[in-house]
Amino acid sequence: MSKRTVRSWKSAAITAGIAGVLAFAAASLSMRAAGADAARWDVPREGALPASARSFVVTDPHNAMVMVEPQPTGALAGHVAYRSSFAVLGAQRGPGCRAQWVRIDERAWVCGDRGELSASAPNAVSVVPDTETSLPWPYAFTGRDGVRAYRTEGAALALSEDPSTFELWEANWGFAIDALTGQGDGRVLRTHSGHFLRRRDVYRASPTAFEGGAFRALEGTERGIPFGWVAVGATRVYSAPEERGAGEPIARLTPVRVYEVHGRSRRAMARIGEGRWARADHLRWIAPEPPPSQVDVSRRERWIDVDLATQTLIAYEGTEPVYATMVSTGAERSPTNPGIFRVWGRYLAHTMDNTENPNLPNHFRLGDVPYVQFFDDDRGLHGVYWHDQFGTPRSHGCVNLSPRDARWLFRFTAMPLAPGWLSRAMPEGQGTVIRVRGRFRY
Repeated sequence: MSKRTVRSWKSAAITAGIAGVLAFAAASLSMRAAGADAARWDVPREGALPASARSFVVTDPHNAMVMVEPQPTGALAGHVAYRSSFAVLGAQRGPGCRAQWVRIDERAWVCGDRGELSASAPNAVSVVPDTETSLPWPYAFTGRDGVRAYRTEGAALALSEDPSTFELWEANWGFAIDALTGQGDGRVLRTHSGHFLRRRDVYRASPTAFEGGAFRALEGTERGIPFGWVAVGATRVYSAPEERGAGEPIARLTPVRVYEVHGRSRRAMARIGEGRWARADHLRWIAPEPPPSQVDVSRRERWIDVDLATQTLIAYEGTEPVYATMVSTGAERSPTNPGIFRVWGRYLAHTMDNTENPNLPNHFRLGDVPYVQFFDDDRGLHGVYWHDQFGTPRSHGCVNLSPRDARWLFRFTAMPLAPGWLSRAMPEGQGTVIRVRGRFRY
């Protein structure tokens, strides 16, 4: 789904009085699978579940929608993964499902057409990687306009000329890679969305290695001295609080401490060491603030603070900062809005694009964006595999994070994804508090 589609799903939910229980990743793919053969479903058309039924297995390769009620319209609870199996808590007939609806959790129903019953015990496992790999999958981009994204591997291997066997993708569209088959120039990539592209038509993504870290570890022994990073590539270090002489280059993303700031103009200088001065506006450092009233400090409620002015983020438990990093928020024409929000939806991955507008000369499409947490309509926290310009606003309104930071925050926030779940909507008022404050000076 595009970000615009997310907005339309949320608007419909609010109209129905179910704000906070919203859409999930790849809903459109699951909707296209709605006509799948229901013969796999062995629950009787009428009557009780078979005594041997211990679990429900998702057999739809496009995964499965989960609804709050046993009906295809209304509140969406989330999305569960292909081949995952869940305890069967009940079943009943309902509209939009040729078989019965099966309940797999509290207020969580899956249409029986999407899977089958099994006598085996439930075996769903977490979809959030336990490894130290920063991204859930490897990623790549199309290398030019007009790249053919084939619908089958056979069509890709045969370089089919039949327009019904492929879509045309524009240059620099991103996607996750599920598999690589073939040899030499005939190698074919299978994307996470189920398309097949020739290896020669794409180039691999090179995600950033940047990451923040535990607040106390970054603070070190010099408590009370601000810490941060270099955000501008042309930064130089001088021996005095003025830009005189050649100066010494210092790499972007280098960690620094800020001991004092000399001057108040945009040419103010910050001392980052003994006899070491750099442009203050080239640096981003952490500036903690007290929690908003919406946070239950007595319970050490977890929450997240985004500072637009410094392009930084701090994760808290009550009043204690526990993690800090540098981010990239919305650019001037598509800002990240200040305010107090709560996460309304968590997605292991979500596609973001503007391809719904045919009048644009060029489109962007970033498939399988990892570790997405929406909080302000279609604006959210998420990892990026396409840039490392942290410290500088450049997003379409979201809060861009390095893959490692996004993964850490995805594990930190309230209501982790249960085993087998690819996405989950937050019940109203239960998502993690996100405060966005300040203003970036362009």
